[in-house]
Amino acid sequence: MALRKHINPHSTLNPNTGFGVDPSRHGGRFVNKDGSYNIIRQGIRLQHKVSLFQRMIAMPTWRFSLFVFFLFIFVNAVFALLYFLLGIGEFSKLPGQPAPLLHLTHLFFFSIQAMTTVTVDYRQIAPSGFWASVVSSFEALCGLAGVAILTGLIYGRFARPRSYILFSHHALISPYRGQTALMFRLVSYKDRHNLIDANIIVNLGLNLEEDGKQVYKFYSLALERHHIDSLNMNWTVVHPIDDKSPLQHFTAEDLEHAQAEVFVQIAGFDEVFSATVVSKTSYFYTEIIYGAKFIPMYRESDDDTTTLLELNMLNEFEKVALPGQAL
Repeated sequence: MALRKHINPHSTLNPNTGFGVDPSRHGGRFVNKDGSYNIIRQGIRLQHKVSLFQRMIAMPTWRFSLFVFFLFIFVNAVFALLYFLLGIGEFSKLPGQPAPLLHLTHLFFFSIQAMTTVTVDYRQIAPSGFWASVVSSFEALCGLAGVAILTGLIYGRFARPRSYILFSHHALISPYRGQTALMFRLVSYKDRHNLIDANIIVNLGLNLEEDGKQVYKFYSLALERHHIDSLNMNWTVVHPIDDKSPLQHFTAEDLEHAQAEVFVQIAGFDEVFSATVVSKTSYFYTEIIYGAKFIPMYRESDDDTTTLLELNMLNEFEKVALPGQAL
């Protein structure tokens, strides 16, 4: 259902978000909570659409570790099976037990040895036949290439600039200077990792009805502060809902009807990586809470010698009455 409500004519339209305007062609939110775009690309061959290097670099650490582990097991299992099919006569020092499973197990560990060492130690099992020698030589070459690729991937993952920013789970409509404001907060959560010259852009997407047609319109939200010199504490981003705000006179029901979504993008210079880093997120209408305010997340230490920034308080808020309303 599109919103039929009149939007503040003093609001600033932003046609440069890169999203389309036809609601019938969109599904769900535009930007996921983790900052990725809620888009699945189709109509092109997989090898052209997917960059394996980018996937491996951007993959979460736990998934990357599991991928490398299972790939290592799989490749060695394939070579072990190939050695087994060549026959035990192609190898010397192979234990003489007739159990095929035992031979396969020994050949699996021989494969690991052949793949992971430059100078292969054949004190236990050695290829004595021609084809076994050919396969083990090829496996050693694959091992050298694999180590080089894995080294590059691991270095790339460690060297890739990251923003290390956490956003609050919810945005709030809170009292603000006798009126209301849309607020959310963010924090840089790594020790000794502070962004300098940080700039933030916040846009609002609304599904509106104009001349009997549904259209998406995007508005730039004016902020109390869109720039800070250094992000060393938490930052509560505030959009005053005044006579220039597209959210003026909006209710929670209006946000739902308009399928409202707030897009957030912050960029800053990271002194450690010596590069500009970017972080994105969004707040769907279901993640915007009316009549609440954030609880402070920093305090002085007991000995009054430093400031304690309590990251576990990032999402904590309390219900409050909005101007002209009872709690």
